Amino acid sequence: MKERELIEKLKNEIGDLLDGLQVVEVRTEDPLGSEKYDLRADLLASVRVGNKSKELVFEVKHRGYPRELEEGILTLRKLTEARPELVPVLVVPFISETGRRQVRDRGINYIDLSGNVYIAFDNVLIHKTSTGNEYTFKKEGINVFSDKASLIVRELLSEPEAYQTVRALAEKASVSIGWASEVLNELEERGYLDRKPRRGCRIRRMENLLDDWTDQYNFLGKNRVRSFFINAESLDEMLDLLKDSGVVQQVEYALTVHAGAHLVAPFVQYNECHLYVGGRRDFERQVDNLVGALQLTEPHVGGNFHVARPYYEHGAFHGIRIIEGLKVASDLQLYLDLAGFPIRGTEQAEKILEHSGLRDSDSW
Repeated sequence: MKERELIEKLKNEIGDLLDGLQVVEVRTEDPLGSEKYDLRADLLASVRVGNKSKELVFEVKHRGYPRELEEGILTLRKLTEARPELVPVLVVPFISETGRRQVRDRGINYIDLSGNVYIAFDNVLIHKTSTGNEYTFKKEGINVFSDKASLIVRELLSEPEAYQTVRALAEKASVSIGWASEVLNELEERGYLDRKPRRGCRIRRMENLLDDWTDQYNFLGKNRVRSFFINAESLDEMLDLLKDSGVVQQVEYALTVHAGAHLVAPFVQYNECHLYVGGRRDFERQVDNLVGALQLTEPHVGGNFHVARPYYEHGAFHGIRIIEGLKVASDLQLYLDLAGFPIRGTEQAEKILEHSGLRDSDSW
């Protein structure tokens, strides 16, 4: 959605978004005078609180990625330096949880048109949250979280402190240099890449990036999962049966969700097992091998042993490692799978994040 369309949408919905405030007037003229100042406001709103009036100034950006947030904050700071009585509000289609926190920490209010609002001034506080992003279907540029493109992101995140060249990344990810360059350019456009001449590039703002990734990806929504019943009373017993069966030598697999986390950074007790099985052409054959070796049965509903055909055909197996004799998905994939998992996934995902080091202190 273009910025002028967002401005019109904001004007039409401002009364609902500023619930609790009386909107007296909405206008688009420059509050500073374009001839005197090189600053323009996208929108102004006069509101009334009790018997007092206040002026809100809005800066609208067409995306909620770090680069646009940074630019919007800078513009609003300049506007409020020139007119300190104005209340600054940043407007985007959607802003992630990490982005919302960072904007608030910089003393800026925000509205996103998916339902997240934070307006604080004087004795006023409007704080609304929404779990949905109404704009996920609006694709712009390369989808850096698609299977093939994500291989570049995964390589960058595997060595987050290291600068890597385009050629090296392309070779590691087994993609062309041209494709790698396109993915890196899109990451830079979104504000997720730090480039150094002759040294290469590395990921920045990892938490923002992971927020955007989990906004687009959900384990149960993206992967095809078949559920079985295994005769075991605990997850440890399931993992022992899997290891002792010998079938792990015949199947391309990686433990994920709580089963993978149990071997990496255990926190949540969850007696069900999830694993990826690869090979799109022979997925069913590999599942049959598991069924026979582990004596799995397929219940009408439920189950405690879940086999997933991965949405990330290549990415799900990137960075797998062997822990206690079993193959486990990378910390990154575990985090992505757990972050949206309905049963205590958020708690366990946080522990994986702490263990992995996929955090940075990069500030704007």
